[in-house]
Amino acid sequence: MQEKELEKLIKFSIMKTSKRFVSPVIMLFLLLTLNSCTMLDQINQVQQLALCEFNVLGVNEVSIAGIELRENMERDDLNAAQIMQLTAAVFRREMIVDFNLLLDIDNPNNKTAAMNRMDYELFIDNKEILTGQMNQPVNVGPNASAQLPMPIRLDLFKVLNNETQDALVNLAFKLTGDQSNPSEILLKVKPYIKVGGRELAYPGFLNVRHTLK
Repeated sequence: MQEKELEKLIKFSIMKTSKRFVSPVIMLFLLLTLNSCTMLDQINQVQQLALCEFNVLGVNEVSIAGIELRENMERDDLNAAQIMQLTAAVFRREMIVDFNLLLDIDNPNNKTAAMNRMDYELFIDNKEILTGQMNQPVNVGPNASAQLPMPIRLDLFKVLNNETQDALVNLAFKLTGDQSNPSEILLKVKPYIKVGGRELAYPGFLNVRHTLK
């Protein structure tokens, strides 16, 4: 079988799986034409991944300009040294924000799901913050879940150069939680998996939403 034809069949099978249906004709054709048991196992893992549920659990280890922020911390909670540190960052127009985005992958199936890597796009309050890749393989066992901490680092001055300084600082502090004005996170995920030596992408993006309170 030619590689392009194989790729089309696998992608079609994934799309059918994501709708809770796998075409028996496609699966029978794959079984009859592919000789590698490993390849068949990889295809099955792609299908199981399509049935998994992706959720953002929250964020942790938030820092701005090297200042560690506690949960529900506000700007008024900064001490004198931290205020000077933040002011210096604003003066340099370099506001580095670090945090971990906690991604949970739940596999409700009785077979292992796996991905080789993933592309992602991160939006906060409808603003595109970051696009990137995570090259960490993930395997989720049957009827199990896996938590994936995604380390995020960005310079808010470069990412949101049309926003005011106050808006940038406020956005960083909102990552610690703000019940009066919660932030909305949208994580768009495109998983990849290797099948028969080729890397295939999940068709489209999986949209994962979370409210930071």
